[in-house]
Amino acid sequence: MSDFPLHPYPWQLQEWQQLNLQIAAGKLPHALMFAGAKGIGKRHLAEALAQLLLCLSPIEGTPCGKCRGCMLNRVQNHPDFIVVEPEEAGKAIKVDQIRALIDDLGKTAQQGGFKVVVLEPAEAMNTNSANALLKSLEEPAANTLIILVCHAASAVLPTIRSRCQMRLLATPNSEQVIHWLKPLVVGSNIPVEKLLDAAGGAPLTALSFLEGDALERRDAWLLNLVRLSTGQISAIEVAAQWQKEDVIALVEWFLVWLHSVMRWQVGAEQLLINQLPQDFRDRLARVPSALLHRYVEKILVAKRQLLGSSNPNKQLLLEEMLMDWGALLRAAK
Repeated sequence: MSDFPLHPYPWQLQEWQQLNLQIAAGKLPHALMFAGAKGIGKRHLAEALAQLLLCLSPIEGTPCGKCRGCMLNRVQNHPDFIVVEPEEAGKAIKVDQIRALIDDLGKTAQQGGFKVVVLEPAEAMNTNSANALLKSLEEPAANTLIILVCHAASAVLPTIRSRCQMRLLATPNSEQVIHWLKPLVVGSNIPVEKLLDAAGGAPLTALSFLEGDALERRDAWLLNLVRLSTGQISAIEVAAQWQKEDVIALVEWFLVWLHSVMRWQVGAEQLLINQLPQDFRDRLARVPSALLHRYVEKILVAKRQLLGSSNPNKQLLLEEMLMDWGALLRAAK
């Protein structure tokens, strides 16, 4: 938590008001699941809620900034705020981490108020760690809130999902995000619209593209995909190049791109798709939506394999993914 206090992003105000009403009515559940696209600020909202609950004297739905709870949060050292996340980016949340969490939850809150847990991403729990968490969800301790943040709710065990109050957070509308982004990208020569389109509408992802060569890498991935789709290069050649990259980030980009194609097919403006070669766009337009949805589900399975502990062969996984893409396009002829 870099700033204090955290305030919800402009597109989260309605959700924030609903959470405040639940707190005021004493109807906050013991477990929440914030689900939605990556890069829309779900973790930010979870941490803002944690700060509010751990404040001993909140003022109109905002942490007071002066109590001991607020001071501890300001220096990121509150003993009753627990974050559970993979020990390494892209890896699984281990069962030992969940057991340590359960031990912590069994102890009395040190500041005498709430205990708040933020676990992200929830889909990074393997079967063992998810099952270990079930007991805490089934028999919650008093004044304890567990917030699960996930980018793909379908990848979380149904037994976990059913024990949380689901909050589906939508990708904000582009007009609202562009208004928020413009002051933050002053001095950049990259149009805000291009950043946002490349990020699939996710504002925080769009902002991150200003750092390093993230946008250039995605342009290169897309060029390879176009060359594959138009028969200029083989799936094996593309997979050989892609397996040298951050494969999880690449698969996440591909999922975002596929969702952009879906939106474009139903008439939504998609700058990135509209800039593709005409013959390729014609092929994309003919891909049956049912087949495209089924293909996306298969990519989600591949992503879960990469996040899991089975350590799949990345080259073979990418080859299969790209060969299936070729078959999908052939079905669209």
